[in-house]
Amino acid sequence: MKKRLILALTTALAFGSCMGLTAMADELDTENPIKIGYVGALSGDTALWGQAGLNGMELTASQLNEEGGILGREVKIIGLDGKGVADDSVTAYKRLVEEEGVCAVVGTNFSSCNIPIASVSDELHVPVIATAASNELVTVAEDGTLHPYSFRLCFIDSYMGYLAGSYAYEELGLKTCAVIEDITDSYSTAVGDFMVETFTDLGGELVAKEEAQNGDNDFRAQLTKIAAAQPDVLFVPWNYENVALIGQQARELGITAVLFGADGWDTTELIELSHGALEGCYYVSRPGFNLPEAAAYGEVYSKAYNVALETECLYGNDGVMWLKQAIEAAGSDDPDAIREQLEATESFDGLLGHMSINPENHNPNRDAAIFRVDADEVTYVGIYDPAAE
Repeated sequence: MKKRLILALTTALAFGSCMGLTAMADELDTENPIKIGYVGALSGDTALWGQAGLNGMELTASQLNEEGGILGREVKIIGLDGKGVADDSVTAYKRLVEEEGVCAVVGTNFSSCNIPIASVSDELHVPVIATAASNELVTVAEDGTLHPYSFRLCFIDSYMGYLAGSYAYEELGLKTCAVIEDITDSYSTAVGDFMVETFTDLGGELVAKEEAQNGDNDFRAQLTKIAAAQPDVLFVPWNYENVALIGQQARELGITAVLFGADGWDTTELIELSHGALEGCYYVSRPGFNLPEAAAYGEVYSKAYNVALETECLYGNDGVMWLKQAIEAAGSDDPDAIREQLEATESFDGLLGHMSINPENHNPNRDAAIFRVDADEVTYVGIYDPAAE
């Protein structure tokens, strides 16, 4: 299916509205479209991620429409700006459901936004598929109750922390660790705690734990304490802009530890922003464009939008294609029918790889990868599964 997707996208971009595609479009039911919403940070510091997600959804929807849509109906993507902020993201979700009449919503990539959206989706009965929102509370409430309309495409915080802690201790041979967390971000605190827990359970030692918050810009007070502890590895579960600052300030203070992060590091801007401070450091994330079909899609995407590749566009594609699979299985775009099919997913093959869904917590079972930051590029180390060794 994906090979046909790439071929069709390439053909469409090369030849535009050729006669064959026009004929197919004429058969499409455009009066009764299947509306799919998107909430992402379309403005602000992380707009490159939000825009990439929307671009990916629109590019894939365009290709589907050229092939006859879903159930013979046009696929229409409606994107709204959540600004990477919880209140704005909830407002955007509600507007998509109550005013635009979407059958499902894809987004966001922030746990802090999807956790409150999940509660609203319980009330409005319209599925939401988080992209890179990895906190456990995105799909399951603190009391253990499942959010029946909340799903995700990414692996969860505990798994990223498990991989980072395992790789640092077992593969890199590091024995002491420190961590600096953003106390205002549930993603940062959760991943950081799981990194340390795994590392110490394996036999490592925690020598320093510090807290800061997004917007501080100066982390030298915390890093000075970490420098005194001389850790082998410093876990930095932050988003890339803060990571770049922390990395530079850590090196200024003489910290030689390997910095290790999670998918918040995953952007093409990391090398430029960090000015070499992260060379020899690692992070865990999704395979990204390193899988063959994702690489092929990336070439088409780059030509279409003339922008640097961001993995969020693959999430956008996979969100649309997973909903397509659910809608076709249900034979309807009724939100409740879609929800049932999403929950029953035993197999879905997207550009980010194969996954199945655990119906008890709506979390996907899928592969994750390790990346190393080199002097002028990020190197894909490969899929890492400690349990398989």
